[in-house]
Amino acid sequence: MMATIKAGQSDGSTKSKYKATAKRLNMVLPSNNPNPSGVRSDVFDDLMNVPLFANLPPEDVEKLLGAAKVEHCADNTVLFRQGEAADRFYLVLAGHVELYVETADGRHGIVEIMKPGEVFAEAAIFDAGPYPVAARTFDRATLLVVPAAPFLAYLEKRFDLVLMMLGGMSLRLRQLIHQITELKLKSTAQRLGGFLLGLTSAEQGRATVQFPYDKKLVAEKLGMKPESLSRALAKLRRFGVSSEADNVAQIADIARLRRFCLEDDGE
Repeated sequence: MMATIKAGQSDGSTKSKYKATAKRLNMVLPSNNPNPSGVRSDVFDDLMNVPLFANLPPEDVEKLLGAAKVEHCADNTVLFRQGEAADRFYLVLAGHVELYVETADGRHGIVEIMKPGEVFAEAAIFDAGPYPVAARTFDRATLLVVPAAPFLAYLEKRFDLVLMMLGGMSLRLRQLIHQITELKLKSTAQRLGGFLLGLTSAEQGRATVQFPYDKKLVAEKLGMKPESLSRALAKLRRFGVSSEADNVAQIADIARLRRFCLEDDGE
């Protein structure tokens, strides 16, 4: 649905502060990893690229995460259910997490698939309400779990940080609005093309990308049925996209595919 949005470049002094704080977190951040030191350093590096924390001073991020812990989850681990009290939020360090809703008649619908470097359930803790969706892993995942109570207690003393974090949360809202617009206005082929473009950092030329998870999940994420995804992939051949084994796709011309995805009528 959306690629992780990177924070802007920091100056040299800010980078030094981040490195120093990462070392301190390496000592204080709990973990059940038998050899956790590398993961702990990576945690803070990942946070530097998360919009929610990108504008905060590193020493404040350290205090906000004082009660956080790293958890390693097996495949299909339910993290929380729809309607449960929102008492924590998460950062994905490795693996993927599926956010989904279940209707009264038992139907299951994917809302989002979170990948490494993305935060989820952070909005729910601010309104003291329940989780509006459920969450579970669909492969092995490593997560940073942040309890709401100490996190919010620190923010109560620092309203300036709340204002900084609102900028990151508003960015997330704009991403969701963009996603809804894509679902309403773009064809299935354009949605799939945009998803494939989001898997590469290249701006032009050729690219080889790999679907990060099963194509059935990709179809649900993009608001289409699996058979519609197959037809969309076939249509993209006309724009230089070829499907190969092991969920690999070749993009012959990135600029050409991007032009197709931006057209008003992609049918």
